[in-house]
Amino acid sequence: MKKTIKNAAIGLFTLLAVTTGFTASAGDTTTGGAELKIAGQLNNQPVFQLSLNNTANQRFIIVVKDEFGTVLHEEIVYGTNITRKFQFNKELEGIDVRFEIRDVKSSKTEVFNVKNSSKVVSESAIVKS
Repeated sequence: MKKTIKNAAIGLFTLLAVTTGFTASAGDTTTGGAELKIAGQLNNQPVFQLSLNNTANQRFIIVVKDEFGTVLHEEIVYGTNITRKFQFNKELEGIDVRFEIRDVKSSKTEVFNVKNSSKVVSESAIVKS
């Protein structure tokens, strides 16, 4: 009797876990998810890579603004699994940048804030001769 209840509980838990997994993944494939990361550096400036992970053809508006609200870049993209790379001028060093990605169909907006700061590192070492 105890073994039957234990097996039923394990079966119910497994069914719940599998169903929840499929539901989450089905929702993610249509809406996609934006991802912003630093892809590297070129000429001592960071290069940002924006990836839109959608499996259906969708239209997105990408707007990049500085911390004062000035639009630095704006474009409309269409397709699946879209990737764009961005690099900013030295004049933006120390100025925060905001990436806004809006799905035209659902009007859902994802926002990434990039905090830019510069640090000067100075080290001193004492070596006994």
